[in-house]
Amino acid sequence: MIREEINDIMERRQSDFEKISDKVWEFAETSFLEIRSAKIQADYMEKRGFEITMPAAGMDSGVVAHWGTEKPIIAFLGELDALPNLSQAADVAEPKAVQPGIPGHGCGHNLFGAGSMEAACAVKEYLEKHHIKASVRYYGCPAEEGGGGKVYMVREGLFDDVDAVIAWHPYHYWDITTSGRAITSAYFQWDGVSAHALHAEQGRSALDALELMNIGYNFLRKLVQEDTRMSYSIIDSGGKAANVVPDHAKGFYQLRHPDLNYLKEVFQRVIDIAKGAALMTGTKMSGPFVASSYANYLVNNTLNEALRENMEELLPLDYTEEELEYGRKFLAVGTHPQALEPYRSDITIGQELIHSDVCDVSWKAPLTHFFGVTLAEGTKPHNWGTVAQGKSDAAKRGMHASAKLMANLALDLIENPELLLRAKAEFEERIKNNPPYSSLMEGCSPQDYLNV
Repeated sequence: MIREEINDIMERRQSDFEKISDKVWEFAETSFLEIRSAKIQADYMEKRGFEITMPAAGMDSGVVAHWGTEKPIIAFLGELDALPNLSQAADVAEPKAVQPGIPGHGCGHNLFGAGSMEAACAVKEYLEKHHIKASVRYYGCPAEEGGGGKVYMVREGLFDDVDAVIAWHPYHYWDITTSGRAITSAYFQWDGVSAHALHAEQGRSALDALELMNIGYNFLRKLVQEDTRMSYSIIDSGGKAANVVPDHAKGFYQLRHPDLNYLKEVFQRVIDIAKGAALMTGTKMSGPFVASSYANYLVNNTLNEALRENMEELLPLDYTEEELEYGRKFLAVGTHPQALEPYRSDITIGQELIHSDVCDVSWKAPLTHFFGVTLAEGTKPHNWGTVAQGKSDAAKRGMHASAKLMANLALDLIENPELLLRAKAEFEERIKNNPPYSSLMEGCSPQDYLNV
């Protein structure tokens, strides 16, 4: 009966969230600039009876929507940001920018946020109707794609009173997350002295410092644990004139590892290399300017198992023939064109949550995360194909299904206190067996990210 009632509540208002998703897709605002996207979410949640905090955690586009005065507090995560240079016409199964160079929703965050809002609103309506003691919270989180909006929310204590967190992400399979790597992204800058190349001894080459930095960085690869991933790019090579000693240069460096604490050790060695490059060239090193730093994922198997039971009950979805035909167009141009059907219904467990600030939240409360099918099989993330399918009926079907999963799991936790207690006990045990959480973004601000 509970399942039927919560599903009925959701089905009556599905069009509201489809409209919100479409508007956020159209806004396509990048990290920390998602003002219109945040406002449309905040306005709707306020209309549905939630108390709104916006800005939140020092972010103009941060949203916290809360309803209730009783424990437990069940939270839902949403995201807002689009990706630069991913403009793409909706529903077109080939690259076709609406306007070259502008952003696009290449990671489905328009669906992500709207689906989580849908779950939060349905749970709130059910609790209110039945006078059940519990609270519901929705977080509209900026800048997942690089700026770490959730890290700022964690830093400001916005999850400290939460009892459980439920999150999802649009993708092309159904999967329950069990791991996620930590990542740190940072810039280093070198300033030297310009001179004519004929009299290079009168100058100090910032480009030399950058090149020595990259040599040292590459040699470091064989001195770290094998599951460390290291990458970099040159942001500023100092200019295009070969007859001028470059007096400025900048590089961008990313580190990945399953354990944030080990990553911090490696990052300190990277800082030392950057300092050494400056010392060898007589230049001045500035930095590191940390763009983002996300923790590794702290799994909660208790919540994952409860989620799996709900997922098995819900799937498979019933697609219309029109939706299947639509999906086949994108299946044909994806990475798995040989698949028999465009939309998967099998459930997997254990795909990695790749470099997300959802991981930081997992250190503050029991959290479960899953991927829900909104894309044809083989569609790549951060790609034109994801943008193109972001307003489709099939994508919205997956969004609504994911919202039902989250709402049903939330009610399981509220109606079955023993389940929630077991999830919290597992969380406390994992926290006890790990070093204390801390972030390399402690001294950072959203404006720092925008300035870089």
